[in-house]
Amino acid sequence: QKITKLEFHHSNVIIPFSSINIVFEPIKNNKKGKIRVKVKMDRDEEYHLRISEEKFVNIYNACSKIKYDTVAVKGYFLDPSSTDITLTDSLGNKKFYYADGLSRRSQKDKQQSDFWYATTLIVKAARLEMENLIDYR
Repeated sequence: QKITKLEFHHSNVIIPFSSINIVFEPIKNNKKGKIRVKVKMDRDEEYHLRISEEKFVNIYNACSKIKYDTVAVKGYFLDPSSTDITLTDSLGNKKFYYADGLSRRSQKDKQQSDFWYATTLIVKAARLEMENLIDYR
């Protein structure tokens, strides 16, 4: 099976209209092997990019290394942000990963570090910064 779609969603219920949606899909009849990236942030217009298949494979491999399909922030946060990643293969099977309250500390946390790394690659491929994610600061 080949991964045909990767979806990323990040939001915070406390801040209205604060969300980031990123979708990676192969371009049909594409001889160069480019992947289309659709990005919608908050209430802004959706924009489209193209990345190389190699970059997409790196992102997919990072997602595949996530050990825990659900990770929660340690400590007490009132309504932390939520982030999810969904991988869809050519047979329609889906693999779902979810995390609450990603922050700078997530990169050193044993349970969150793989998810944090995959999120970093996804966000950079969409030409955004990690600081665009609520709770990251």
